[in-house]
Amino acid sequence: MKNIRIALYLLVLTIVFSSCRIFNPSVMLKTKKDYPYAVAEDTLARDHLIKTGDILTFRLFSNQGFKIIDLSTLDDGNQARQQINSQNAFPYLVEADSSINLPILGRIKIVGFNLKEAEAMLETRYSDYYQEPYILLQIQNRRITVFPGKGGDAKVVPITNEYITIVEALALAGGISDGGKAHRVKVFRGDLKNPEVFEVDMSSAIGLAEANMHYIRANDIVYVEPSYFVAKQVLSATGQIMALITNSIATYLIVTNFANR
Repeated sequence: MKNIRIALYLLVLTIVFSSCRIFNPSVMLKTKKDYPYAVAEDTLARDHLIKTGDILTFRLFSNQGFKIIDLSTLDDGNQARQQINSQNAFPYLVEADSSINLPILGRIKIVGFNLKEAEAMLETRYSDYYQEPYILLQIQNRRITVFPGKGGDAKVVPITNEYITIVEALALAGGISDGGKAHRVKVFRGDLKNPEVFEVDMSSAIGLAEANMHYIRANDIVYVEPSYFVAKQVLSATGQIMALITNSIATYLIVTNFANR
């Protein structure tokens, strides 16, 4: 009887210290029931501000971009226009000092501008060297992370414009997984140490329409809460507990055997 009590004591200690999260150990990004979610207005589209680490595609044309739509190239078809549109397109990294190193101009501070503001600023700077310069900028490496509600299905999705809704973001990632809760879709934004968190209910037509009005931003995390399959979890937990009991008893017997020698 004493041995059984000791074995049970060891089991309790093992569970407390090593298996306190035995149920749903893979569930992440949990929020409390009374969590203060951010207001919906903050999810509206907003121009992306250029930041350190962005990779910009830079194109420069003279004469207000006349060559882009030069009618004389129409006879050559789409191939000629595509060749013109892609010429002089090179990637430039926004470096740690908030600048990019551009031809002729050298290093230019660009962090904090949106794309339209940056294009206008660079057109002014290049006007000293070109007649009516026309500049096109695009950020290559903007992306979001989507967890669709099932382990192993997470995706990093590149975004190419400012107007991708939550619905479109999930569609780009393949939609909500079978095990995902459509009524518990969360968007995490900003500094991950203290993020803004939005919650969207996509289980009804009204909720879906609302989600389709909210736009994601670069580096957002879209997280669909997974379903909890109770029966499966109980069976899994039971197996783990039995393994703990077996290991605890075996450990006790080994220690007792050595102590009695």
